[in-house]
Amino acid sequence: KEKVRMDTELAKKMIPGDENATMDMLKEQVQTQMENEELSKLYNDELKPNLLETYVKAYTFDLPAFVVDQEMDMALNKKAQTMTKEELTEIREDQDKVQELRETFREDAERSVRATFIVDALAQKEGVVVTEDEVMQTIYYEAMQMGQDPAKAYEQYKTSGYLPAIQMAMVEDKVLSKILNNKIKEA
Repeated sequence: KEKVRMDTELAKKMIPGDENATMDMLKEQVQTQMENEELSKLYNDELKPNLLETYVKAYTFDLPAFVVDQEMDMALNKKAQTMTKEELTEIREDQDKVQELRETFREDAERSVRATFIVDALAQKEGVVVTEDEVMQTIYYEAMQMGQDPAKAYEQYKTSGYLPAIQMAMVEDKVLSKILNNKIKEA
């Protein structure tokens, strides 16, 4: 195993296109990248979820029952996929148990639907839009990262009806980032 030399040649390899690259420049670039990754982690793991939760708690409004019901049904179906055959048989034979299990998802469903409406309103207010092309590019990029056929991955998402959910997640990400960035600039 060859030992890597920490010198100007390494800096030039790591910073392509800059013939004047130095180790100090490389160290600075690595430091900046690490800070950006840390900031990104903070945004995605703490700041965005906390901001959205603040909005969800702050704004109460009537939710369309059929949308909440759909969300509960999706959660119930997801839960059913993790249940054993015995559990499924038991629950199918007793509609009261189905309803009881379904009701356990109501609070999360209402929170999710409320968050979606809030994000949609914020996106309109902030002028945030995610086009179908952006969704396609994101899916293609992710598929390529995973070594998958991008066109097949996109078709699978499209056929499964996941494109609107992906688009909404991208809108949420963009709008919350924009709001947080504006707050940071104001500070």
